[in-house]
Amino acid sequence: MGVLGILVAVLVVGLGLTRSALLDVDRVTVSGAQHTPVASIQRATGIRSHSPMTDVDLDRARRGVLALPWIRTVSITRDWPGTVRVVVTERTAVAVVAAGAAGFALVDRDGRVLETSPAAPTGYVVVANVPTPSAPGTTIDPSSGDALAVASSLPPDLHAKVSMIVLDANGVSLRLTEGGVVRLGPATDVDAKLRAADTVLTSVDTKNLCAVDVRVAAAPSLTRGKGCL
Repeated sequence: MGVLGILVAVLVVGLGLTRSALLDVDRVTVSGAQHTPVASIQRATGIRSHSPMTDVDLDRARRGVLALPWIRTVSITRDWPGTVRVVVTERTAVAVVAAGAAGFALVDRDGRVLETSPAAPTGYVVVANVPTPSAPGTTIDPSSGDALAVASSLPPDLHAKVSMIVLDANGVSLRLTEGGVVRLGPATDVDAKLRAADTVLTSVDTKNLCAVDVRVAAAPSLTRGKGCL
C-alpha cells in the first residue's frame, strides 16, 4: 500500500471513530441554574443523546438556551469523549409588574419578563404606571426603564419600607408601606437620591409623614400632614 493509500485508510478510520458510539453524546450536564429546570435547558440546546459529538451545533445550542426567560449568559463546550457541558448565569429579578389576565410578571433590570403568576410574588416591589408586559422571555416597553433602574438600586433597608414605585410625568416616586411618598423626580443621581431618602426615613420620626422630597439629593425636605400630595 502506498503512502496515499495509508493516508486514505487513516482518514477513513478516523471518520469512522467520530461516527461511532465511542464518541457520541452520552450526557448533557447543566450548572448554574436556580430558577430554570435543568430539563428545560437540556431541551433548549437541541442536543440529542447518542448523536455524534462532532455533529453538536454549539452556536445553535447557545441561541436556544439564551431564549429561555431567566438565562442571561451561557457557555457550552464539548468534553470528550461523550459529555456536553452547559454553564449558565441567570438574571436577577428586581420588581413585579401587573400583567393583565396573566396576573403579575416578575422582571429584571432590563425589563425582561422572567415569569408570570396569578398572585404577585412576595419580596419584590411593585412598579406601577408602566406598559403591560407580554409573555416570559419578552421585554417590556423601554419607557419603564427609569422605574426599573430605581427598583434595582434600592438599598435593603429602604426596600423594606417601599410598597410601590410609581412612574408618572413628574418622574419616579416611592409609595411607602406605612404611608407617604418619596419624590425622586427624574431617574438621575439615583444612588444619591436613594441614600438621602434612606437617611431621612431612618433618622426622623415618620409619624404623619406626607412626603420626602429628594429631587435634589443634597437638600432633602420632609412634609407632614394630610392632603399634601
